[in-house]
Amino acid sequence: MGQHRNTLYKIYEHLDWPTKPSDVRAVERFHSIKSFALKLVEEGIFSGIQGFGRARILDAMAASGIAGAAFAAALAEKGISVELTVADTRLDELELVYEWLKYAGLTSVKAELIQADASALPRALTGKVFDIAIVWGSSLPHLDVYRFYLLLAGLHDLQPKHGVLVIEQASLLPRILVNNSFRHVMVEGGMLSIYRSYDDLRGVQQRILYKLPSLEYIGEISSRLWETAQVAAGLWLFYKKLVLKDYYSPATRRVSKVLIGLEPRETTPSWGELAAWVPA
Repeated sequence: MGQHRNTLYKIYEHLDWPTKPSDVRAVERFHSIKSFALKLVEEGIFSGIQGFGRARILDAMAASGIAGAAFAAALAEKGISVELTVADTRLDELELVYEWLKYAGLTSVKAELIQADASALPRALTGKVFDIAIVWGSSLPHLDVYRFYLLLAGLHDLQPKHGVLVIEQASLLPRILVNNSFRHVMVEGGMLSIYRSYDDLRGVQQRILYKLPSLEYIGEISSRLWETAQVAAGLWLFYKKLVLKDYYSPATRRVSKVLIGLEPRETTPSWGELAAWVPA
């Protein structure tokens, strides 16, 4: 996992992904997420939470915490007191959440930063409970099928009966299949990406990455091409109700899907049960 984490650091260095309030692209992204969150509030998605007057938010796989800060800003605008926790493996990136809270004018909101793997959140957040959990930014390709269910089980275990889970993810597999756009060799940002192999048990492709134009070796990375139906079926196992919405992402200039899980099921496999045995 440590090698995978180091490769992730290098990948994001070369992707030029907008994450800071000083980047106009990131600011546009922040406001689009906030607007989307406001619509969810107005549509009553968080009706079971609003009555409490406060919301404990967990932004998992948070990176800069931009989504967590945007959701916090939307709820605060509706008079709801917010507590924010952001979790990711990249601690230096997480620290950007302070800048986003300042940008949003949320000077009274204290953010807790947790360096943790998405598939092991209950271990890092023992005793915590979150009314709203967010997985934003099409982060699921970093997870194989087993770690995805560990993510869902962990988030479910951390939520009360009125909890809401929000996942934004581009539907990657059909886009590639329909457009016949899979490439064994392709350029991604400032990297050359070369397909190496596919793991049938974990459901991931292994790709080798080189920096352009020097062709300096960056590392190998595993990724999974998720589709909306796969994510929805996972949520269905842990939440009684499922809501599906479209979201236009300024960062990618494409429409992605937002899946919302409501009413956590009372009986599901716990994170501990699933974590006790994970295929290698």
